[in-house]
Amino acid sequence: MWRKSLSTALLALLACPVWAAAPERIVVMTADVADVVVALGAAPTVIGRDRSSQHPALASAAVIGFNRSLSVEPITRLKPQLVLGSSLAQPATIWPQLQKLGIPAQQVSQHEDGRDFANSIREIGRLLEQSARAEQLAQQWQQGMTAKTATGVRYLFTYDGSLVAGKNTAADTLIRAAGGINIAEHDGFKPLSREAWRRLKPEVIVVADHNRAITGGRAGLLARPEIALTPAGQKGRVYELPAGEMFRIDLDSPKAVSKLGQL
Repeated sequence: MWRKSLSTALLALLACPVWAAAPERIVVMTADVADVVVALGAAPTVIGRDRSSQHPALASAAVIGFNRSLSVEPITRLKPQLVLGSSLAQPATIWPQLQKLGIPAQQVSQHEDGRDFANSIREIGRLLEQSARAEQLAQQWQQGMTAKTATGVRYLFTYDGSLVAGKNTAADTLIRAAGGINIAEHDGFKPLSREAWRRLKPEVIVVADHNRAITGGRAGLLARPEIALTPAGQKGRVYELPAGEMFRIDLDSPKAVSKLGQL
């Protein structure tokens, strides 16, 4: 009798579909995670991406919206086996909404300043069954982000000419890795008064280049009295740079650190 039961159980097991352990239909909701997925060789499995994920290898993936204003419907339509993203994916409620619908959704990082980015690389590797490759990638990234010799250069990063990046931001991480000083001591992004701009005396000012229509471009920034009177303004050290390069931590951040040192 037990032999018959065992045979029945084995037949039932063999009749069940065998799914590949690594997911074959992935949606990436943030560019920092998308680039890691590509680096780990999983680009062919990506069926959906947010608009900021511009890696050429993902050009054929469906666009699900912008990472800062995501909704569930465009994602669920793609029937993903795995949804990945970082803390850049907003609103934060997107995660429990997807999970409630039975879709495996994994937020691999919690901090926009990148303090857990190396571990997020490792987590993505684990989920994609590429742990060895991910460990090598994480170590390379960590080496590239090792703080350079202190330069004492005083940086001020502004997203749009108003909001300034303080502590616990990607900009702060990049500045410190470059050996510089982030003179904005508040937490996160906050506007500064004109007096504060002059008092802080930045030697280098960086602004997101896509906000040129708001800032008036480099010429418009240099014409502002609170900037013109700073060391950066007097020496013309005001730079418009891509937001994805200077206001986000990702695989290319070591290159951004090197660029900062050359400004």
